[in-house]
Amino acid sequence: MENREIDFIARHYRKGRFSPDAAWRRLSIAPSTWWRKYRVAAAVAAMVILTATATMFYREYSIDNVQEEVDQASPLTVVKVIDFENAPLPEVVEKIESVYNVRVGQLPEAPEKYVLTLRYEGTPTDLVAIINDILGTQMTVEEK
Repeated sequence: MENREIDFIARHYRKGRFSPDAAWRRLSIAPSTWWRKYRVAAAVAAMVILTATATMFYREYSIDNVQEEVDQASPLTVVKVIDFENAPLPEVVEKIESVYNVRVGQLPEAPEKYVLTLRYEGTPTDLVAIINDILGTQMTVEEK
């Protein structure tokens, strides 16, 4: 079985004879030559813009900037771990104030009577709220 198209191509093919530009001209469709002139320049311009944008983002959101923001965080929002075991309330308050760098107010009368065993990870505001719930006190927390 013979394939006519393959036979035609095999008979008429000559090396170097076919030109894509000539074919487009025969079809009255001119290849887009203006783009060829500017495509390298467009690619370079796009890379410059992308590099500049990436540099701006890097400088804006670099680790140094994030660390400065974290260092300036309020003591009331800092999350830390703190442990107490059979500790009287004045000792608990003293440890909270030293670890979180806050001031605890409105201690109950005779705070030595209250004893607490607790392991906590979180903010000082939440810790004092939990201690208030456990012991039935009304203590408050504020920045120093």
